[in-house]
Amino acid sequence: MGCDSLPADLEPYYERCIDGVDIWSAQTYIHLKQRGLNVHLVSDFVPGQICVVAYHHLMIRDMPFNSYVVACRLDSARPEICEQQTVMNPLNVLQPTDHFLPHWPQPTLKPRDRSRSTDIKTLDFKGGILNLAKPFQEPEFYQRLQEMGITFVMSSSDAACKSVEQYRYWADYTQSDVILAVRNLTEQDFKVKPAVKLINAWHAGCPVLLGSEPAYQALRQSELDYIEVRTPEDVIAAIRRLKDDPDLVRAMIENGFNRAKEFSTDRIAMLWRDLLAGSIIKGYEQWLQQSAVQKLVGRPLQFVRRTVQHKQQLKQYLYHRDHGKRPYGDES
Repeated sequence: MGCDSLPADLEPYYERCIDGVDIWSAQTYIHLKQRGLNVHLVSDFVPGQICVVAYHHLMIRDMPFNSYVVACRLDSARPEICEQQTVMNPLNVLQPTDHFLPHWPQPTLKPRDRSRSTDIKTLDFKGGILNLAKPFQEPEFYQRLQEMGITFVMSSSDAACKSVEQYRYWADYTQSDVILAVRNLTEQDFKVKPAVKLINAWHAGCPVLLGSEPAYQALRQSELDYIEVRTPEDVIAAIRRLKDDPDLVRAMIENGFNRAKEFSTDRIAMLWRDLLAGSIIKGYEQWLQQSAVQKLVGRPLQFVRRTVQHKQQLKQYLYHRDHGKRPYGDES
């Protein structure tokens, strides 16, 4: 893909944006470029310019202190070698230079086939198997679903598999009736996760059963947004309720489509535009006005201090990601 032009068919490029670093760099570039913003996709930090970079591409060894760095945190450690940052969970807005931006909806998403009416026949999990809590992988749970006439559907059981085929499955909700997403993370790890499963389910027109996560709870406005579940028994009860109440299914579907409007690609692109044209450009202009001494001496010294903090944040993040209370105990 060229840096200053976009091809007519973007789907093959979207299908390569599977990991967060791709979504928050290449996919963000595509969405903003489509809407006329003067952005460029580059491989290195550009001195003297605003450079937006995903956390896992923000390397100390690149010494990017001569660029105005805006880091996209993702579900990772807090970046410190930057001037400002975006976060995917509102709990991570800790300073005036932290900005909450919702996760992009899946760009190639195919909504549920509305001819399926309110029939509940499938429970669908969209994601890698490591992101489904173990109680929801037990044969007993599958058996109870089967007895209710529910087929539990998921993509490859290979935890390491990330492919175009899997991406297409994750984006295809045409035969999905209800979506399930329950993880067994530490309490601290939950605080950096986005609400993308909920946003995608709204766009897809599917009722969704979700674990107790802060990002979901922050967006919840009514019981029609999603049903919170903690155990397989909760899931069975929720599905029974949906099967017995077609009006509830219809209400959740329509509510989802209405909520999805708040998280459309156009809406999120406008949030990006406002952030770039507001807080970021203001900070950038002040940064440009630094004296020659600040540029030659102050920035490198500040970067050294920030690298220490950056490493400390990574150490803390990894510890809290792997140690701490989990809803279903230690699955490691």
